[in-house]
Amino acid sequence: MKKLLERFYDVLASIYIYNEYTGYKELENLLAAICEKYPQEKEFIAAVEKHTDDERVHYRMFRDYFEKAGKMPFTVTATYGYIDLFIKIIFRKPIEDLDKVEILNNDHLFYKLCRLIMMTEFRGMKQVDQLLANPLIKKNQALVKIFKIIKRDEPSHCYPYQYWLEKRKHHLPGFQEKFTDLWIHYSILLIKFPILFLNFRLGRMSDFYA
Repeated sequence: MKKLLERFYDVLASIYIYNEYTGYKELENLLAAICEKYPQEKEFIAAVEKHTDDERVHYRMFRDYFEKAGKMPFTVTATYGYIDLFIKIIFRKPIEDLDKVEILNNDHLFYKLCRLIMMTEFRGMKQVDQLLANPLIKKNQALVKIFKIIKRDEPSHCYPYQYWLEKRKHHLPGFQEKFTDLWIHYSILLIKFPILFLNFRLGRMSDFYA
């Protein structure tokens, strides 16, 4: 039973460390785009800078979690990446194939990308509340500490995008975006996580992302 519980923690943390790493790397790209496209938006740029820095810190916390335990995360692919899946479904291409120049020069696409990030962070805020209420998570004080820090940081990741997009009347998600958000969340929670947990041939990473 103890080994299964440890596996549960490791699978969960492996999914999180992948998402935190992908999050801060893509936010670095977004930040560069905002600075180029909207250099006058100092307050919004500062908010995205904070968001990027926080995601990097969150990644580091999960890395420290594994390092202190003396083991590596499980190998997790973009199939478990929330923003990866969101972009692939909405933009119809993998995140690495996004045409950054096209998005930068197209307000509709740029606002859509910002809106997806906003929705991802709102979903993350709900998810961390659920995790902190989970009896299994409460038994792991190291993870509780990490999730409490994430919970503290999340509002500053959600609302600046919402306020900025509200000014441009582009903050409200469409039906496809709302449906996609729900599909990704529940497919990972109810289908993909159990598959990962039960895949006892799943290997671990040979090195950390960064």
